[in-house]
Amino acid sequence: MAGEGDILAAMPIYPRMPADTKGKREKPNLSLPPLNDPLWTRFYMGKEDGYDLVPAYPPLPICLRLKDPFLLPPGATLEGWVFSRIEASILVNGTAIVSYPLAIPFKTLYGTPDAGVVCRFEEAEFLATAEPVMSSLNDDPRFVAHPVRLKNTSAVPVMVSELCIYGEQLSIFGQESLMISERLLFLFSSSGVRMSLDGQAPLPPGAITIAKPTVSGEERFIVRSFELFKAITRI
Repeated sequence: MAGEGDILAAMPIYPRMPADTKGKREKPNLSLPPLNDPLWTRFYMGKEDGYDLVPAYPPLPICLRLKDPFLLPPGATLEGWVFSRIEASILVNGTAIVSYPLAIPFKTLYGTPDAGVVCRFEEAEFLATAEPVMSSLNDDPRFVAHPVRLKNTSAVPVMVSELCIYGEQLSIFGQESLMISERLLFLFSSSGVRMSLDGQAPLPPGAITIAKPTVSGEERFIVRSFELFKAITRI
């Protein structure tokens, strides 16, 4: 819904990878036609015939499964970066109409069946603070970088293998092809894992806000808690 009575419905179609005559397979690209293109599956009432295309987080939380899990010693704090994919959000007259995943989405359960949450599943690398961020993005504009701080307050080592991120609480800041979010804190304790905003990391010179949180300021700072410590660490 956009304003009073303006309705637009659309469905993304992900093309199959065609094989050329030499047997090579090309990587498909998802492109978005103009709003007035008949290729759109739509029912639209209104005077607007253009739209804005902006980055957005998925509507579900994002479960990042680390490609290289690691042990976090008792009492240790580690800072670094993880990365997640954005979506392409379409705005008509300033109102978000629909959001498209830029790759075929997959879902997973983060945590145990009785205490977990359904998330958008992704695999990600964890980079230490000293590692260059830009080289890790591989010039792929679909990713946003999340500065994170991991802290283990328990008396045992923690195997860090998954992190759950709520994009609804985050902004997206951009500078040229680099996009980053606010810094996140993951606190591992004897009872579970807690995620919260940890303040804004230093932004690159000239960075601008290109996407704002979808929840209120009060909701942004709600600590997300999961009683999953034993399930994740298997102790």
